[in-house]
Amino acid sequence: MARNIIKVLDIGSQSTKAIAAEIRAGDPSLRILGAAMVLTDGLRRGEVSRRESLVPRIKEAMREAERSSGIPFREVYLAFGSAALGCQKIKSRLPVSTGSREITSGDRERVLAEARSKSHAGVNREVLENHTLSFRVDDEPCVKDPLGIQGESLEVEILTVTSFQKPLAEFIRAAEEAGLAIADIIPSPLAAARTLLEPRLAEVGGAALDIGAETTGLAIYEENLPFSFRVFPYGGNHITHDIAIGFQIPISEAEKIKISGEAPGRTSAAQKKLASIIEARLEDLFELVESHLKKAGRSGLLPGGVFLGGGGARLANLEEFAKANLKLPIQTGKCRGLEAGSKLSDPLWSVAVGTALLAAEREKEPLVTFKKPSVLAQKISSWFKSLIP
Repeated sequence: MARNIIKVLDIGSQSTKAIAAEIRAGDPSLRILGAAMVLTDGLRRGEVSRRESLVPRIKEAMREAERSSGIPFREVYLAFGSAALGCQKIKSRLPVSTGSREITSGDRERVLAEARSKSHAGVNREVLENHTLSFRVDDEPCVKDPLGIQGESLEVEILTVTSFQKPLAEFIRAAEEAGLAIADIIPSPLAAARTLLEPRLAEVGGAALDIGAETTGLAIYEENLPFSFRVFPYGGNHITHDIAIGFQIPISEAEKIKISGEAPGRTSAAQKKLASIIEARLEDLFELVESHLKKAGRSGLLPGGVFLGGGGARLANLEEFAKANLKLPIQTGKCRGLEAGSKLSDPLWSVAVGTALLAAEREKEPLVTFKKPSVLAQKISSWFKSLIP
């Protein structure tokens, strides 16, 4: 019997990660066969800046992952976490077609198709995927499945995920030049949420905040479905650079100080200075997060709380600061959905692990999109190549 193996590539501004995971019949957890993490070069704030520098790092990550897993990397699920990502909610309403006014699968498909037809990505944007959020029969409360319910009209609400074409095309092109084919493109904020958020908390309303080196992804979930998300061009490196400047020390030393929370010399004055540097940057970040929560109508209204992930989650005293600024339950998450004893439970791996979990789910039950992922990748890649010799 053929093994069902998922391969993932997560290209971050600080590190590039690759994992091979096995899906076993009757076992919902992922078995990690091999993983690799190498330093990234040629990426700036989640977007490719020097492809000629990035491609060798992708190849290095692939080689290490192949060596540790014994699995060849030819086709991968690609995590994409640029601020080029966006989402919009769209509603569509149609009359029920049958004389009995009982909603059929045909009614459901018609209203879904109508909603998708409205989800225009905009100039230089591409629709990546659609998520069905809820249905409403007449003016009754929302339901997940309207089949068999009687009514005059059927309304659906969907969440459409889009991206600017050029940044995504650059990602695809870099992977292709490294010798890889793209099985699907997974939005990083949704991937992080998949592994950081407990299902019961994603049901009542919760969020995942994945703090990377140069970008931070926020994903809000309700009823175990994505409610809204956003990628901010802001990450842990901004804090590291400020510490380096403030104390006139090398970046490598500033990174260690950021994680430990211990200032050079450990004097009272130095500790106050360090705290003021870190807090100033975190205030900027959490203002952006709070602004999006308000826009989504969920400021202070997430009973499941916010789970922190990414390399930035290791920042000293981050939980307390986030709790004070967002007025929500906060905790540092861990990667869920892995077999017991996995070494990848650290939230540093949240996007890569979450991408593998979503990929496994989509192989069982694909999302309804405008195009198959491979066709989308080919279209974007061809579009980009037509612009650049």
